[in-house]
Amino acid sequence: MRFRKASALVVALVFGSLSFAQSEGIYEVARNEHGQPDFQGVWSTRFITPLERYEGTPLVVSPEFASGFAQATYDAAFAGNTDPDIDIFGPLKLAIVKGEYRSSVLVYPEDGVLPYNEHGISNSSFGYFRDNSGFDGPEQRPGVERCIEGWGAPPMRAFPYELFYGFVQTPDKIAIVAEENSPLRVIHMDGATRPEVIRTMEGHSIGRWEGETLVVETTHYSDTVPERAATGRPMLISSKAHVIERFTRLSETELFYQYTVNDPVYYNDEFRGEFSFTWDDSGHIYEYACHEGNYSMTGALMGARVQEAEAKAAEQSH
Repeated sequence: MRFRKASALVVALVFGSLSFAQSEGIYEVARNEHGQPDFQGVWSTRFITPLERYEGTPLVVSPEFASGFAQATYDAAFAGNTDPDIDIFGPLKLAIVKGEYRSSVLVYPEDGVLPYNEHGISNSSFGYFRDNSGFDGPEQRPGVERCIEGWGAPPMRAFPYELFYGFVQTPDKIAIVAEENSPLRVIHMDGATRPEVIRTMEGHSIGRWEGETLVVETTHYSDTVPERAATGRPMLISSKAHVIERFTRLSETELFYQYTVNDPVYYNDEFRGEFSFTWDDSGHIYEYACHEGNYSMTGALMGARVQEAEAKAAEQSH
């Protein structure tokens, strides 16, 4: 009888411990005063994971691979760096999603490469400008450099710098303000529409809740500047693009982000990407004072004219 009682006690303790551990491992999403999953506050990204995957590399890599990749990237791109923004937040690292190191942001297509059609290839081959004519005017300079395109525009992207994003929620709108050159992004939870003729680089976003996940659909993009800066080849977005994003809070410190892009102008297939935002305890962001008429633009264009004059003089001397 004593043996049976002892066995029952052990079973109760074991299953009680398992039950407690299981319940403890389930994250219950905090809710704001409106009953919505609470994303409010400051989130950040900082990783060197490229948009596209290197050939032969699996999506999920080991910690040893991640460490070696980060060191090789630093040696190749940042050795001798004097910019404090690079080192102030610690060593470079690959993106960590749900505890896994990722070698690319793209998770589909399976090879982690943008499914460009011929038009997409020809428009992305030269990096930031659309043809091989060079930089004849400010319109041909990169959108990020011109301060008209930011990493917070959908689909959102990341960079080796630490980028911060502030989320503010109301019952009808969710606003995202980025600590870099990006206009205030508003997600219309009330279904507010926009006339077809009004088109912008960040498009028009309409959101809804699916359980604990914020789902956002964006259309009404402009064709003025199709390039979206990325680590590696630029991503192209046309006025025909339809982007679906999903935000899910996985823990107190991780906000999981997914996006799907359908754009028949530049691609043969849809593509999907994902990464995670990290909670920032500071709770505030700073102004990024960038404007399209920045002084370096004048210098860049004047420098191009000098190069052209030198090339012409050299040609005439022969």
